[in-house]
Amino acid sequence: MLPIIISNSLGTFVTSWVISKVGYYVPFMWVGAPMLAAGGGLYQLLRPHSPVLEWVGFQIVSGIGYGISSPVPILAVQVVLDKPDVPTGCVMIIFFQCIGGAMATSIGQNLFINKLLKVLNGVEGIDSAAVVRAGAKDFRELIPPELVDKVIEAFGSALKDAFLLALACPLVALVISLAMEWRKLPRDRKKVNVTTECNQAPLTQSTEK
Repeated sequence: MLPIIISNSLGTFVTSWVISKVGYYVPFMWVGAPMLAAGGGLYQLLRPHSPVLEWVGFQIVSGIGYGISSPVPILAVQVVLDKPDVPTGCVMIIFFQCIGGAMATSIGQNLFINKLLKVLNGVEGIDSAAVVRAGAKDFRELIPPELVDKVIEAFGSALKDAFLLALACPLVALVISLAMEWRKLPRDRKKVNVTTECNQAPLTQSTEK
């Protein structure tokens, strides 16, 4: 996970700095989302024995793409919304980011398991349900050695279906971003401050309640 985590962090840092200099943030959605989609598409090229350079490089592409696009929504709500509505806007973005991550995990898991069961059911001498329960770590204890390669290929094929989600979601985000207002960060930094407005949003709402 290090390649995608490090590239994501660097992409976010550099993008935030550049936006603070140029003022415009919408173009970064139009750059980051396609890069993230490209990373999802590159995952389709992975094979069980793909070299390290490939899966590390593909993760870096995805990480940079997400790092470029992820700061944009938080900045956008602080520019477009009136000041009293900024905390609510930030909370809504954080909420949908969390629920989106939870839903994507479940959808990806279902895509993976359904495809894995379908492929394994076509291999004689394998209890597909038992292999799924055992997982990628322990399935070797349940099947004959001569069938290990076939099961590994089945896992690789199932992962491709799960990775389709990593391709589709950024494309949807790109289409939606086309409707974003073309605005520029105000020169007064007090009007747009990610740390102050967004991080204090839950605390402010809690105090008001």
